[in-house]
Amino acid sequence: MRPFQQVVLLALSMLASTSNVAAASAQGVPLATVAQNAHLEYAWLAVSRAVQLSGPGIVLVIRPGDNLYEVDDRVEVTAVAPRYTNNDIYVSAKLANHILQLARQAERLVSAQEAEATIESNRLNEEIQQAGAAPMRGTIVLNVTQLQGAEALLVTGTAPPGAPVMITLLATLSSEIPNVLLSRHDLTVGSDGRFQAIVPIAPDYVRDSFINVLATSLPGVASAKSQLLIHSANAGIQVPVDVYPGGIW
Repeated sequence: MRPFQQVVLLALSMLASTSNVAAASAQGVPLATVAQNAHLEYAWLAVSRAVQLSGPGIVLVIRPGDNLYEVDDRVEVTAVAPRYTNNDIYVSAKLANHILQLARQAERLVSAQEAEATIESNRLNEEIQQAGAAPMRGTIVLNVTQLQGAEALLVTGTAPPGAPVMITLLATLSSEIPNVLLSRHDLTVGSDGRFQAIVPIAPDYVRDSFINVLATSLPGVASAKSQLLIHSANAGIQVPVDVYPGGIW
């Protein structure tokens, strides 16, 4: 082969390689790969035409062609809108790294909260033992209903007077996705043995998903749990905007 032909072939090979790298860079990072690296569950939301990434203490919703994406109960913005191609959503490298950081922060926060709850429970037990009082015993009775007109639950119940009660919300979003931690709330039972709280369901606004409510206390107090199917905030109420589609009067 002549030297000139060798030079031409080498130049064409380098051009093709550069083009492939540029194309891959423009395409972005597959969201499925991002989810795997961040240890997040990946699920298509067919109704919303979006992808949900969920893990301990965090839920993200990303839509192709939309610069806005949801992180728990807030909205963030990405400079490069996600694109749908090759049966997946592709995001920029910057957004992929940001998702990874968010997942790690949420995981560390959940671990810290669990450790803190364990320490607090042990501390209360030690105080009871040091005071010479008998360990607190009893049973939690739990009642949970969805609060009309709000994205929240009304949690009521009974337990031994003065006992600390932790209300934990877990979301069941799909049979293929492990339960997702939504929030934890600390309550104290009144002198009459009753407790009550209004607990937001954020960030689980997915209709017809299940929310599991756990009520736990000291080791001598039996825990309780309840499961609720989430409906719209004003289910069963019809207003003009629902009657006239698109808001046409």
